[in-house]
Amino acid sequence: MNTDFNKNKERIGQVLRCFRIEWSDMNVTDGTSVTLYEFKPAIGTRLSKIRNLKDELAIALEAKSVRVIAPIPGRGTVGIEVPHSEKSLLHVSEIFNSEEFLTSGMELPLAIGKTMTNKIFMADLANMPHLLVAGATGQGKSVGLNVMLMSLLQKKTPEELKLVLIDPKKVELSAYETIAKPYLTKMLGADSIITDAPQAQDMLDLLCRLMEKRYTMLNEVGARNIREYNSKSEKKMEYYVIVIDEYGDLIMDRQYGRTLEYYICRLAQKARAVGMHMIISTQRPSATIVTGNIKANFPTRIAFRTTTGTDSRVILDQVGAEKLTGNGDMLYFAGAEVTRVQCAYIGTHEVMNTCRQIADAYDDCRQKIICTEKPEKNPDTTLETLKEYWIGRCLRTYENHKHDLSYTNPFSSTNPLNTMNYFKSLANVHDVEMAGMLHDCLLDK
Repeated sequence: MNTDFNKNKERIGQVLRCFRIEWSDMNVTDGTSVTLYEFKPAIGTRLSKIRNLKDELAIALEAKSVRVIAPIPGRGTVGIEVPHSEKSLLHVSEIFNSEEFLTSGMELPLAIGKTMTNKIFMADLANMPHLLVAGATGQGKSVGLNVMLMSLLQKKTPEELKLVLIDPKKVELSAYETIAKPYLTKMLGADSIITDAPQAQDMLDLLCRLMEKRYTMLNEVGARNIREYNSKSEKKMEYYVIVIDEYGDLIMDRQYGRTLEYYICRLAQKARAVGMHMIISTQRPSATIVTGNIKANFPTRIAFRTTTGTDSRVILDQVGAEKLTGNGDMLYFAGAEVTRVQCAYIGTHEVMNTCRQIADAYDDCRQKIICTEKPEKNPDTTLETLKEYWIGRCLRTYENHKHDLSYTNPFSSTNPLNTMNYFKSLANVHDVEMAGMLHDCLLDK
């Protein structure tokens, strides 16, 4: 192995000398999936000249791709990352059994993998406060989400953590159905794992209301965040982690996409102090999916391998992700600092076995259910009360959608039957006569 390192050092030196770049003190760091060759360029050397040598270095080192870090922050050196010809598997048990993970004092620890220097890499979701995961198909995003979810389940009890899972693909997060009773939060009458846009909109709406309710609770005890509240109040607040596996598929929905993005941005802007955090993942890192609002509210991002440098710029605001080797090789971006990490691996059968063990351990738990604010059914409820409630709900939905170019205004519909069907689906009114009355009342308003 040392012979290979020495050969590569000599080849790098030859390339640099060919382009008249002076350097000194080349050091080698052998990582999990890549080897870092680090050297100090001479004073006055243009770093852009070294960055432009990626292809020449790849040919000289006989490597599939080479990533140049110029400069390495805080060191005054330049790094050249060369992938290993044979990649070793980093199993998640190596991370979970490490002293760093077992003794971690983080509020929401995410055990991700190892850095180039073979150090355990962990991050606190409570400090991020939200995470965007993106990359091309088949590069390790779903495995990465499983590793992060498993690390939360290993460290947090159901009294401390609740999960909201939104999975438009219907198969990626289905293994967590087993732990619905202890950990998953659902809406009344809905599935534990949300799989369609209408239910996702309702759930995010309810979470926004819960966020406002929690701020009121913080104000009552004079606390600024969830930690202060839990130290002052006997009744503790649990953390909420909202996971959306394919965010791009949700917001591309013509009817619900804009409203979903609004709710996601609203939660990302305000929910940190009350212990509500988001992890969203997408395989389409384009500017139409990862918009400016999303990037502004998700300062912490993970980029797996992308197909083009343009996609890398959308995620990280810089190129580099297109040069990754795949199979869990990723770049962790927090502010201006980028760290290359090899994500740990966990198989689907291991996730299912762990979930079954957790379900057996907390078999006596009751599932957390959040309800909509529908009017209570009692003898004193009048038809006028019901009409006012449904009219308010219809108007709120119309206000949310009226700026959408693909939205059809039901109030101007010339077909009364279509109008009634619209209100029946919109307000969950299963009475054609009630839908007709709603239509007449809204025209008056």
